[in-house]
Amino acid sequence: MGVIAENVAALAVVIAVGWLLRRTGAIGPAAGQVLSSFVYWAAAPALLFYAISESPVSQVIGRPLAVAAISGLLTAILFAVVARLFMRADVGQTVLGAMSASLNNAAYIGIPIGIYVLGHASYGVPVMIFQLGFLTPLFYVLSDLVGSHTRPTPAGVLRRIFTNPMVIAAMLGFLVSATGFHPPSLVDTTAHLIGDAAPGTVLIALGASMVGQTFSMRSLDGRLTWLACGFKLLVQPLMGLAAGLALGLSGHALMAVTVMAGLPTAQNAFIAATRAKVGEKIAEATVVITTVAALPLTVLTASLFIHLGD
Repeated sequence: MGVIAENVAALAVVIAVGWLLRRTGAIGPAAGQVLSSFVYWAAAPALLFYAISESPVSQVIGRPLAVAAISGLLTAILFAVVARLFMRADVGQTVLGAMSASLNNAAYIGIPIGIYVLGHASYGVPVMIFQLGFLTPLFYVLSDLVGSHTRPTPAGVLRRIFTNPMVIAAMLGFLVSATGFHPPSLVDTTAHLIGDAAPGTVLIALGASMVGQTFSMRSLDGRLTWLACGFKLLVQPLMGLAAGLALGLSGHALMAVTVMAGLPTAQNAFIAATRAKVGEKIAEATVVITTVAALPLTVLTASLFIHLGD
């Protein structure tokens, strides 16, 4: 348990370093965006490629994928019911709140947590497959509809999915894993060199992006933000735990799907809100709050599993 706590603390320190670099002016206001773009287009896809290609297919698409789908969908649906029936949220607030409550940051925060807490980056792959292949496109379509701006088309949705660098990397990784093909050493070395930069870089970028963030929690948007945070950090992990138990998972495998279900809100929620011009305050605040709170909750989750397993 001490190793897990130490590793999670190290993630928090790296985020704090990013915040300090930006706060002191050592890096400019555009640094967070530049670093995030590097991770999105190069480092994370490279890491995803070699993580999948070096793992058995059954490890990333079996029951863990089912848990990711069940916990994500049920969390979104339950949030929408509560927000509409009990808090009188409008459609835009409901859609972006549900997205913020259920969309996991598996591509960024999930990578370092997978490596330093669970032992391998591949634990985040089932979540990424479900979200990139279904949940994220679904919410982009819904947010575009409620925003009454760009109307999505089937061709546009498919183009968004299959031009995503992480989707491409995952498909190539699965191809290598399924066929047993061994890439040339130059490809393997390059993927590791670039991919190994992803965890630290994204944490620095995240810390830098937190400088100057302020939120008001007294409005309906604020109350919906707290509701989304509660669903993201508490309800979804419990859904993941229940689904994992129902599917027969135990031990480290059960801990992995529970931890992955409790990842913070993905920045795609804020991107969708900004694009649609609805629910922006909810998405932005939920991303920041859940990112800060997810690390200590990860330690708590892991400690409970280890304690109960003894």
